[in-house]
Amino acid sequence: MNGKYEQAGVKEYWIVEPREKIVSIFILKNSLRYGRSGMYTEEDEVKVSMFDDLVIDLSKVFSFE
Repeated sequence: MNGKYEQAGVKEYWIVEPREKIVSIFILKNSLRYGRSGMYTEEDEVKVSMFDDLVIDLSKVFSFE
């Protein structure tokens, strides 16, 4: 999957696992390969690297029950 994203220059992508309430974030590095920026749970607030003032409260994302 990453190869096409890397070729297209997608700077960041998130994998959300709703049952486990986990988010993994991958950021395109200068090497043009992805590195995992972090793994977060419903207890975290995550700053979106592409936008200076955007922070996502994952407790609200996973409060769908």
